[in-house]
Amino acid sequence: LSAHRPACPYGAMESARALLDSLMGAERNAALEDREKLRRKFNDRSVCKCYLCGLCPYELLAQTKSDVGEHGVAKEHDLRCKQEWESLSEEERKEIGYEYDLLEWMEKLVRECDEKIQATKKRMEEKKNEKPPEKKLSEEEQEQVLKLQSEMDELVAKAEKLGEEGKVDESMALTMQVGVLRKQISDIKKPVQPLPNADRQLVVCEVSGNLLCSTDTEDRKARHYAGRHYQGWSKIRAKLKEMKETVGPRPRDWRPMRKNRNNDDNGGGRRERDRSRGRERRDRDRDRE
Repeated sequence: LSAHRPACPYGAMESARALLDSLMGAERNAALEDREKLRRKFNDRSVCKCYLCGLCPYELLAQTKSDVGEHGVAKEHDLRCKQEWESLSEEERKEIGYEYDLLEWMEKLVRECDEKIQATKKRMEEKKNEKPPEKKLSEEEQEQVLKLQSEMDELVAKAEKLGEEGKVDESMALTMQVGVLRKQISDIKKPVQPLPNADRQLVVCEVSGNLLCSTDTEDRKARHYAGRHYQGWSKIRAKLKEMKETVGPRPRDWRPMRKNRNNDDNGGGRRERDRSRGRERRDRDRDRE
């Protein structure tokens, strides 16, 4: 009997391939003489520049409610490229500018997250202070209100007449009865409000913007703090604080090192096209002669 080997799921195969690419390079299966030409460089368009700088928001916030979308062309997390990047001096890294790009993007992400947190707090406060909707009266309640209103109108008319006749005490007594009837009508129309639970309050997480409840169990709180969403934002905020101290803002007179920010292949192709156009112009000039 031949042993049956279970098929490897496609997702697991892709994960294994990506890990090997990161550790050994995508060119690992090529012939030795071709590997250097195929080996990724840190400035290749396919390499994730955020990963080089130590943190990738695409990866950290993937499949959370703060998901920032998919990587573009630059999606490869290549460990050897990261090591190559880290071997550069601080001055060289700043001249290339990947760290400035990441810092500015994280500032934007954190600013937008904080704005959402403040907006959520404002909505919660407005909801707490908003007036309850008017109560829809049943037929029986409507009849009660009409009857009480009629009685109140009659008492008001009698009180006014007694006042005109100088019978002040009798008029005041009827006015007090009018107040009682008015209170009964108000009670009927008053909407039924749920009893507030003083122990249960919603709280906005200041790191991720998630809503927490004051009555959540310790297990629920632990799952929140260990969750992908909270952890992602916690790492982004910590990295931003670190880079503000170590990298600082981009200088106003900063200019990118073009040869290092993009792979030279594109520049070489452009130069070759320029040379081709020059040769074509010279050929046309000779034909005219």
